[in-house]
Amino acid sequence: MKRTKERTGGTTCLRLLMIALALIAPSLLFADTSDTPDLIILHTNDIHGRIEVAEGLLGMPTIKTLVEDYRARYGNVLVLDAGDTLHGRPIANQLQGRSVVETMNAAGYDVMVPGNHDFNFGYPHLLELENLMEFDLVAANVYKENERLFRPWVIRRVGDYRVGIFGLATPDTYQTTHPRNIEGLVFDDMVDAAHTAVAELREEEVDLVVALGHVGFGRNYPSTDIVKEVSGIDLFVDGHSHDLLLHGEVHHDTLFVQANEYSKYLGKVEIRFREEGLQMKASVITPSDAAARGLEPDSEIQEMIVALRDEIRQRMLGTWEGD
Repeated sequence: MKRTKERTGGTTCLRLLMIALALIAPSLLFADTSDTPDLIILHTNDIHGRIEVAEGLLGMPTIKTLVEDYRARYGNVLVLDAGDTLHGRPIANQLQGRSVVETMNAAGYDVMVPGNHDFNFGYPHLLELENLMEFDLVAANVYKENERLFRPWVIRRVGDYRVGIFGLATPDTYQTTHPRNIEGLVFDDMVDAAHTAVAELREEEVDLVVALGHVGFGRNYPSTDIVKEVSGIDLFVDGHSHDLLLHGEVHHDTLFVQANEYSKYLGKVEIRFREEGLQMKASVITPSDAAARGLEPDSEIQEMIVALRDEIRQRMLGTWEGD
């Protein structure tokens, strides 16, 4: 299936290129997308423990409301997180990420890639948190004693389509968490890992290949360099550099999306599988967008957060009687 992307942002040069291509093949680049999407991918990155509702932040309660709303209206919805999620605020740090995992479970996440700061409690504890996760944790390039620490990829069936999602964790982790937290781990070459993952997923005859990366733009290992070397990645859900890509950016025939930071936005990609090509359209959802639709923060997660705060207080006072 030939891949085509729809977008309305990016650099001037890219816009000019798209205009030129539109003159040649307008039906591919600007096909009618007024019909219902076949799949919606909702995504977050770099939440850094901001699970509570606050001014300008969605928090997990509002994210859950949005996820449920989209699943009720469209059915075929995947929810992805691009890392740096489990650490950052007292409600996350005092419980070593467990509070974040529990609220993500309740919000309905499907797949996450670990970010550099998700190793801040030590990789053995991250493996313990993985056991609590009701979603998949993927990274194709993280090794311990020549064995992958996490599963490299997963395949999710949504409706009539099979979606392959593989993870990439930045080697920046060597410099951005304490060495003790990742002692003995190897963050292998991301290009090699992506080559292998894409080949394996294409052999599985998936309809869509998604790279879920905590990699980012403009850092030591820019994610755009990966797609220079690796073809076959349809969508790259990225994090680490905290970029706000309002409508995504296309690099080397791959659509990149990133939703800034701290749950200020929930990213959205509408996907349509067509004979003439794959059509994707990226956007973001803000707290004001949710309020305008009358969507209130989920009460269940609000209550969970109250209970988690109370647990932290009791632990600090030495009165906690839990395990």
